[in-house]
Amino acid sequence: MSQSNSDNWGQCLRCKWWQIEPDAAIEHQTTGLCIDEQLLPFRIRITGNGGCNRFMEGEPARAAGSSERPPVAEATR
Repeated sequence: MSQSNSDNWGQCLRCKWWQIEPDAAIEHQTTGLCIDEQLLPFRIRITGNGGCNRFMEGEPARAAGSSERPPVAEATR
């Protein structure tokens, strides 16, 4: 049985694929980089209150340059 998109959906601030600056607070308006393997090539810069169906529960990763425009950080996972 497959899950629907809504079953997999979650907010970035609770996702292990969201990467933020080393000293950034995990908050709704914090900006970071999505480092999901399939989405990383698009260099998506998104706030903690964003979300998608690639969500995976976990602590956000951290790397300098994750909130730049465009993000310049390398994925840390």
